[in-house]
Amino acid sequence: MKSEAGAINVTGALVGIIVTGTVGGVAATSSNGMIQTAQDMAARQNAAQVGTAQELAKIMDGRYTDLAGLEADGHMPAYRAAAGPRRFATQSGAGGTCFVIVSRSVTGRTYFATDLIPAPEPLEPNSATDLIPAPEPLEPNSATGCLLSSQVQDMARSLEEAAAATSS
Repeated sequence: MKSEAGAINVTGALVGIIVTGTVGGVAATSSNGMIQTAQDMAARQNAAQVGTAQELAKIMDGRYTDLAGLEADGHMPAYRAAAGPRRFATQSGAGGTCFVIVSRSVTGRTYFATDLIPAPEPLEPNSATDLIPAPEPLEPNSATGCLLSSQVQDMARSLEEAAAATSS
């Protein structure tokens, strides 16, 4: 008689394959969601960093400016074309009194931030939102209080076109 100790039977092998496949499927689904969340957070962070550069421009130069002005005046590092398409844009309002930033995530979601703080939001002293509100999702009729909605949508469209041109 043969000893069956240590032998693998068909049922055990099938259970092992099913368990491994289930765990792998759950892990792949979870990591995909986490990657998309990280990409969206990167877009929000880009908007916040450009907002910080805009606030620096206001302090140093007395006005907000566009990306070229921020880079030329040393308020933010110059763009490197080798890094891929630029995923954010900013534009100042009349006389440099306000600004809007549009930032596009790799996922296709677009966010915006402005120099204005929404009226219903209470502010605590020294909070991070004293200068720049958190970037918000950009909707077709988003009102910024600085630029016309069509101008903001044009900024978003140019980012989408740049992303499409590099992916094709």
